[in-house]
Amino acid sequence: MKESIYTIPLTDIFKKEANDGCPVCRMREMLENRCIEYIMGAAMMEPDIRMETNKYGFCASHLERMMHQKNRLSLALMLETHLDELMAQHMPPAAKKKGEESPVHTCFVCREIDRVSEKFLQNAARTAAADPAFLELVCDQEYYCFAHYDLFCRIIADTLPKKQAKPLIEALTQRTKAYLQTLRDDVHSFTLMFDYRSKGQNENERTKQAVANAVSYLSK
Repeated sequence: MKESIYTIPLTDIFKKEANDGCPVCRMREMLENRCIEYIMGAAMMEPDIRMETNKYGFCASHLERMMHQKNRLSLALMLETHLDELMAQHMPPAAKKKGEESPVHTCFVCREIDRVSEKFLQNAARTAAADPAFLELVCDQEYYCFAHYDLFCRIIADTLPKKQAKPLIEALTQRTKAYLQTLRDDVHSFTLMFDYRSKGQNENERTKQAVANAVSYLSK
């Protein structure tokens, strides 16, 4: 796949704006949009792309997204040869080697997003280690989803020397822990709304939304 379609300037993702949420979510959403637009266009006729979409297919979420694109013929053509692949290569099911993916649980778009996300975060880690201004930008986000905090920290540890990785991981940990503590405190305030001893003391909009906010954060 042409890597140029995935070129995203680091500062476009990490630029500081209020209530922007998780920067990794923003990045992955941008990659998802670009990938779907790309394969639903002329790229779906490129032999190397078609081999990959035939092999991996698409998850339910991305099939739904593709269904709402304008060019349904592109989707039909990809599905036609993917269905041929399923019948020819996976019926009856062959014994799987340890760690081998089942075609039931693979998705071309998800694989592309994961692949390019890793490269993007590696680049972000290297840039943060070399540029104090960018390091401040990376750390001064509203929050990181816990799954993306975990992913970013692992990539930092694998990409940078230990001496450079440690302060960046510590800064991300401090930011994420502070947000988790805020969620936890808000959820606790919600529970106190049902305690007769403090009834009425915590009934504000933020407290009322505490459970929904925590579920939304943990579900990403």
